[in-house]
Amino acid sequence: MDVTDEKEKRRIRYKRWYEANKDEIRKRKRRLMRKLRAENPEKYAAQSRAAKKRLKDKVFAMYGAACSCCGFSDMRALTLDHVLNNGAEERKELGERGVYNRAIERHRSNEYRILCMNCQFIKRVEAQRQNQHG
Repeated sequence: MDVTDEKEKRRIRYKRWYEANKDEIRKRKRRLMRKLRAENPEKYAAQSRAAKKRLKDKVFAMYGAACSCCGFSDMRALTLDHVLNNGAEERKELGERGVYNRAIERHRSNEYRILCMNCQFIKRVEAQRQNQHG
């Protein structure tokens, strides 16, 4: 028997086993990660911040690294704006990183854009005014 065939058979067996035991494997992984995070919170907090920064960098690379209204470009004050004003619902459904991942998976300029915090706040105030008078 060829070594390649044997590797392929093992890969297929593992895939079947994983699919049959996926829920239990994920539960074990969650328990292990909870334990590791509790034992070394600084390490995992730093990893989490780094992962979030990588996602944000991808978002800025895709949607631009400046406010689409005023051109402000200090990354510390730039945010991903939900053009459709559905950010709260989307974050609740997908989580913050899920929103970034969705924005990255396919460029959706009709749904997302980059705004600075000032323009984001102005947008919110104007929307509230429209709701009061509309």
